[in-house]
Amino acid sequence: MSYSTPPGGPGNTGPYGAPVQQQGWYAPPPPPPDNSGEGKGLKRAVIGLLVLAVVAVFAVGGFALYNAAGGGSLPGAQGGGDDEQQILSSDEIESLLNGRTSALKSGDEGEFLEPFVGSAKEKQRKIFKNLRKIPFAESKYMVLKQTGDGSDEYGSDVKLTLDVAFVHQIKGVDVRPVSEWYRWTVEKESESAEPLISEVGGSPGANALANAVYYPAPWDVYDDMYVKRQAHTITISAKKNAADADRFAPVIEDSAKKDLELWGSNTSSVSNTPEGFLVVLEPDRKAYTKLYNNDGSDLGWDAGESVPMPAFNAGYGSGDDELAYGGARIKMDSSTSRFTSSAWQAGVGDISRHEIAHALIQPQDPGAYGNDEKTSIRSWAVEGFAEYVSHRFDRAQGDERVRRDLAGQEFDGQLPNQDFEAGGASVGANYALSYLALRFIAEKGGEAALFEFVVDHYRKPTNLDEQLQNAVGMNESAFQTAWAQYVRSNSR
Repeated sequence: MSYSTPPGGPGNTGPYGAPVQQQGWYAPPPPPPDNSGEGKGLKRAVIGLLVLAVVAVFAVGGFALYNAAGGGSLPGAQGGGDDEQQILSSDEIESLLNGRTSALKSGDEGEFLEPFVGSAKEKQRKIFKNLRKIPFAESKYMVLKQTGDGSDEYGSDVKLTLDVAFVHQIKGVDVRPVSEWYRWTVEKESESAEPLISEVGGSPGANALANAVYYPAPWDVYDDMYVKRQAHTITISAKKNAADADRFAPVIEDSAKKDLELWGSNTSSVSNTPEGFLVVLEPDRKAYTKLYNNDGSDLGWDAGESVPMPAFNAGYGSGDDELAYGGARIKMDSSTSRFTSSAWQAGVGDISRHEIAHALIQPQDPGAYGNDEKTSIRSWAVEGFAEYVSHRFDRAQGDERVRRDLAGQEFDGQLPNQDFEAGGASVGANYALSYLALRFIAEKGGEAALFEFVVDHYRKPTNLDEQLQNAVGMNESAFQTAWAQYVRSNSR
């Protein structure tokens, strides 16, 4: 996957890492210490299922998602009864947001921090400094939901909460604006006082799915965020880990360059292709797990993840212009052996090429999933594509991984299903089987046919038979039979 699970179900990128014995997943023995791999993993189907209910709404934009998932009134809610005085107006709320937007763009720290008080002010000071290190093409604050109407019977002491979208587009990384959701607590002592923001945190939003608000981002996590900008990548870490980030960044950049060149040579007419990628390196497991996932749930085995970022389409056009996803965020656990072994350059290159492949194709994902394998992007196509791209630059690595992951495994000739439990094979084996499926398409139909197949399958997952006919001249049944023979010939 990526090597983990993002919102959006089976068609999305997910974690990459060492699986554990959990809810039916088979955990193979770990690879030798000097192996560049960390083992294989797959996104947990249960997470995909939790998000399926949200994804269809995300397809029309983050703004619509919030309202469909329970968001209430927007700014401008009227006061309660005739006897209540409007202490905090909708114009003042709009000024709070517009002021933070303009101050962030101009770099005026004092103006940005002016309404924040207490611990919120010091936290926002760090966030402001971190945000100023990112090359935003667009950045603004917008209200998603207002709880409380800003009125009071006695004309004083009002408090309300605002769920605020930080809408942003990173130059070269995002093909559309995306958003991160905050909750602000706003207070005003009297009609003549200035409104103050006393608390800031992640919004509970998205129908109680905390991981659907994409909080916290690295600018929220790090007191001092280190940013390494290269031609095709933005590599981020905590300042204390800057030396490691500097060491790994050239390998990540080289991986991005390889992936982009391969993609460009085969998909020159495909629109909405990212030109670069944001990668966060975090060696602390708790911090890594929390990034873009405020509920703190830990798969336990993933070494990396490409997190799909839904497009924030409110007022951003209509029809074909409204993509479900504006981009992706890649995070990697840099404490794993891919980064720490003597073969770290091969390990970092492997996981980077895999995750970047997911991020490259993410905008083609329509985001409209059901829980039916026949209507969803096939997991074997998703993970097989990322593995194909990674091993395309190291065939020996791919061959070795196939032999290792399929050794001792029973094979029933079936393509891996949506939760990668086909035939009782291990997760690692299903990665290998998926890789061989995509490699078989490339060898039989040509590499351009493989890329055309993957792009078209992402866009229209219900047309698998037609897509396989175009790529290799076979329907799904015939393809599976031929692929099974290919597996048996290439796994000895």
